[in-house]
Amino acid sequence: MNFLKRLKFYGFGFGLGLMIVFAMFGTRSCVTPNQQKMQELVFQHFDLSEKVKCKLKCLMKNEQLLKIELRHFEVNYDLSSVRKEPCGEYFIQPKKDFSSAYNYNLVMYDCDTITRIDDLNIIGTNSCTCQ
Repeated sequence: MNFLKRLKFYGFGFGLGLMIVFAMFGTRSCVTPNQQKMQELVFQHFDLSEKVKCKLKCLMKNEQLLKIELRHFEVNYDLSSVRKEPCGEYFIQPKKDFSSAYNYNLVMYDCDTITRIDDLNIIGTNSCTCQ
């Protein structure tokens, strides 16, 4: 077998191997547990309290914008109670790179397929009169 035939044989096997690996693993990506939990919380149905809705109006935001902005937030596990019954409690704060852009943090409750938000803590000066 000459060199050109060996190269074709090797190329065919290598290509077939690549297709098998892609078929098995697809487009998986590496994500941290923190990113995975944030994705899970954001993709669930939101249940916002009236207090949170009022505070979002003060910040000139709505539920959809909140979901978009949560891409720049992370879970602070030191302040969270993930094993709390009946719903795990997650303290959500802006990532360090975005802490100056977002002046709020919040606590999200992971209740099966619903993410419940009871309060939103606005940091700094704000004339919001929500109780």
